[in-house]
Amino acid sequence: MNPTREIDHESWGEYFDALSRELLHAPVSIEVAQPAGPLTLEAQRVALHALAYDRRDDVFEVAVSRGGPRLPSVLRHMVDHPRRVAVDSQTMLAPITLSVDAGDGGRTVIHIEREAEITS
Repeated sequence: MNPTREIDHESWGEYFDALSRELLHAPVSIEVAQPAGPLTLEAQRVALHALAYDRRDDVFEVAVSRGGPRLPSVLRHMVDHPRRVAVDSQTMLAPITLSVDAGDGGRTVIHIEREAEITS
């Protein structure tokens, strides 16, 4: 993820809301690393539903689904007490990679694919 731009903590909610609208149903993959551990694939080529930051509970959430529109299987990945959000876009354009560092040292990396369709 190079070059990166860190998103200011005060704008996380607004940034994720706008990104969610722009990338609704985009195919994404989610990788998660525990502190001092390697990245592990949690989900691959799933449809993005939402990226969100809840200021009150101090939690970042990414919601995705796989399967058809009538009976989707939904996955919600949460990051408690996120410390840092970085993207690989130096402009306000949607990033291809989004990295969220957790308070416990873990990291969640979301890769956004630019193809319009998802294979089931």
